Amino acid sequence: MKYIMQICPTFPPNIGGVGNYAKILCDHLKKRKIKSKILISDHLDNKNNKKNLFGKKNKNLLLLLENNISQNVVLHFSGYGYASRGLCFNLIKSLEIWKQNKSNRKLITIFHEIYATGPFYRMSFWTSFLQKYLAKKLFKLTDICLATSKQNQFILSSFGQKKKIIYSNVFSNVGELKKNKKIKQRKNNAIIFGNTYQKKILYKDIILNKNKYETLLKKMSVTEIIDIGPKVNISKSISFKTINLKNIGIRTKSYISYLLANSKVGLVYYPVGQMTKSGIVAAYAAHGLVIINFCKKELSKFNEFISGVNYLSNTSGNLKNISQKLSNESYKNYNKYALNRTASLLIKNLKT
Repeated sequence: MKYIMQICPTFPPNIGGVGNYAKILCDHLKKRKIKSKILISDHLDNKNNKKNLFGKKNKNLLLLLENNISQNVVLHFSGYGYASRGLCFNLIKSLEIWKQNKSNRKLITIFHEIYATGPFYRMSFWTSFLQKYLAKKLFKLTDICLATSKQNQFILSSFGQKKKIIYSNVFSNVGELKKNKKIKQRKNNAIIFGNTYQKKILYKDIILNKNKYETLLKKMSVTEIIDIGPKVNISKSISFKTINLKNIGIRTKSYISYLLANSKVGLVYYPVGQMTKSGIVAAYAAHGLVIINFCKKELSKFNEFISGVNYLSNTSGNLKNISQKLSNESYKNYNKYALNRTASLLIKNLKT
């Protein structure tokens, strides 16, 4: 059994997309004879006492790193998970000292986020300069970089150093289908899935564009929308003429996977250029759902998801005729970067 250390901002049972990603990766690596020691930041008030916490209230990260025998660290990076305003100076400094102390140590960083941006009247604008400085410093320290979007891969490559930058989108956190299921064999259901914040954004767009959503779902023969996860009060104000909306709450991963595999459509409202970073989109694609996303943000040449090919963003055309093609394309695209592939890339780059 080999050993590695994984550093992440949160970890189940605490809620967090990056933490779920780390947990799934950890479990998969264990099946392949690689055991992970999990080190978790306490910045987000983690209460998981079974794991090693570091930060403002707990042990120093450097001390935890030095007390482990592994020479390999996998860092799940999203600055806001490690420090206020994303200014994680202590994290970067600890990793810098750890690497300097022994020459054979290897750092693999999974860049879930790099640095935030925003208009000048938001704090994210003023902190972005320091966040970018820290991201560049981390990039310099890192031996192997993994980016979860092509846009982030481009940003990292612009930092000006010759580094190995791997692109691999996030994987589904509720399993993967071994073989795609035909759309005509599925129930006439659409799925809304995710945390409270993400679902609120989607529901607000549904309220603003109710007719557009209903028109598209009717073309897909959808008669029921199933909402999975925490209840969102805003959903009570939505009423379609021909489509029933049902909230089933929080369910097991296996049951969610069953629902996805037997539904036709997955609804999401997410910046297009960052769709590969979404665990919800990954879950839909891994189960061959037709993904509907009306969000127009971050359309760019780096988009891995293409409207009319991997997802739907308009109501025109005979959608019944192209739904299977859309399902096949999103499923096929997902499997280029599925869990097994990401884990294999990491294993290949770990020090033996």
